[in-house]
Amino acid sequence: MRAMTLEEMKAVELEIMDEIDAICRQHGLTYFLGYGSVLGAVRHGGFIPWDDDMDVIMPRDDYEQLIAHFDKWRTSKNYALTFCRNDTSVYQFVKIIDTRTSVKERYVSASYKTGVWVDIFPLDGIPKDAKRVFRRNARLTASLALALSDPSNGTTPLRKLAKKLLDPIAKRMDPAHYSRLIDDNAHHCEKTDEAAYLDIVSMADPDIVQPSSWFEPHEVDFENRRYFIPRSYDEYLTLNYGDWRTPLPESQRHSHTTEAYWIDRD
Repeated sequence: MRAMTLEEMKAVELEIMDEIDAICRQHGLTYFLGYGSVLGAVRHGGFIPWDDDMDVIMPRDDYEQLIAHFDKWRTSKNYALTFCRNDTSVYQFVKIIDTRTSVKERYVSASYKTGVWVDIFPLDGIPKDAKRVFRRNARLTASLALALSDPSNGTTPLRKLAKKLLDPIAKRMDPAHYSRLIDDNAHHCEKTDEAAYLDIVSMADPDIVQPSSWFEPHEVDFENRRYFIPRSYDEYLTLNYGDWRTPLPESQRHSHTTEAYWIDRD
């Protein structure tokens, strides 16, 4: 396998994003760039220069439609939808991957390789018993992190030691099991009628309540393409990042810790 450069990774992510965009436009699904991808679109006209990933958010109903029909709607078998529910992923949210590539995430066990991806997160309604839902989510997320952890890697010597001590337990844990529980906790909990969204499976913060009125599609430039972001992007970015107009100091700029490769084909 040949290592991919950062620019090659970004080019593949854009191809995946083009596929997502085309499917959603053709089949009437609503999507938005999310998180750092919104920030990159508004502040930089594309990727955040020191970052290497793309995130998408979708209202739950549209998200479920994409899961149900992606294999039929995709234009190429180079793209695959991976998800814990169909045993193609250990993650609690959807990844659209390029099957010609392989990715190893630092701090995650080598057993759980994937391909270069775009993450897609569901926007859920407000749970009636939000405290219970988020307490359960926190417990399950901690178990998932342990199950995925690589004992040979850690951000500090103390973390690395803790991982080694917990490794015998982690090896007996199935990460996909915890991901399915996180997904089910968010998907099937009873919701209020409040016109607002939470990202339960990813952010897991009950205070980041986002009015649904923010999420009217607004088309913007992104690396010479046109994608959708929330029309109320200022409010969205301020809620998620505070002073989003000011770039982080260089000492705080961190890219995702991934190693990507082209898969050799015979």
